[in-house]
Amino acid sequence: MNVHHTATAIAALEDCIDRYITECHGRVDGFVARHFSFRETIALQKRSFVTDLFCHPVNTLWAIPYLLLKKVVEVPEKLGWRAGADLVGLLPSGLKTSYQREIERLIATELLEWPWRSGAGAASSQGLADMIKRDRSVAPLFALTAEVEAALKDLPDMTRVIESHSSSRALVCDMTATLLTLVMGWLLFGDHSLSIAGIGDQLARKAARDRAASHFLLGAGLGSAFYSLFPPKPSFWQVVWATMSVGLFVTSMSLLVGMLSDPSLKRAGLQQAQLHRLIDAMEDQLHLHLRKRIKPAVKNLVV
Repeated sequence: MNVHHTATAIAALEDCIDRYITECHGRVDGFVARHFSFRETIALQKRSFVTDLFCHPVNTLWAIPYLLLKKVVEVPEKLGWRAGADLVGLLPSGLKTSYQREIERLIATELLEWPWRSGAGAASSQGLADMIKRDRSVAPLFALTAEVEAALKDLPDMTRVIESHSSSRALVCDMTATLLTLVMGWLLFGDHSLSIAGIGDQLARKAARDRAASHFLLGAGLGSAFYSLFPPKPSFWQVVWATMSVGLFVTSMSLLVGMLSDPSLKRAGLQQAQLHRLIDAMEDQLHLHLRKRIKPAVKNLVV
């Protein structure tokens, strides 16, 4: 293949990427309408309600430490240490819920038509790969060396891009639950640093004190004053049940926020904006792959 034909094929490949990205942008409104209505969000959440119920308390406790650690890890990257970006990617944002995994799968297979691995294996959607194979100007590149063919087939893994989009959405719910926990601690006990376990312990202690005061020999008023100075210790199970009650309340509020957040973001147009940014991030990754892998392979062949 001569230089002219190679340049034409490369230009056609860039055009394939641009057309693919344009098609993805064109699917955003329909995708949001199908999957982020109030009815559809509830239907998806109901399928995984029981399993996700255990994830939310953990994510609630982890949300604020995660943000703080993320800011700390980002400092070396801003100073020019590129490995800092990899460290940010390795930092888990929390336990991934089944609802979150399902949204990621739908984004990959329906919106992006991108291969997606799940428990059932790889998804069959390969929108960009099929578009490239159908383009007659690009087809000659497949007949060249194994290096060029491998560069064409080895498209970048978009899992991290999609998961980053998904985790940023989930973090809103987790932060809401965390802030709710802090507000509860402040309103009930004047302490904004209490965790779910801390609030449960304080509630158990208050219940034990009130119970003991109500049975005080000289009356509840004096009993309350006496047990304020000499507070009774709650039993282990009283602390457990109080903590579980607080955790259940916070989890329920988190799930409610999750059910309302996606439809609310859709109504405000923010859901669409987030998906358009995701597609733009994919476009950057694809053109970077073209510059770093495919073009050098083709140039080596021409030389």
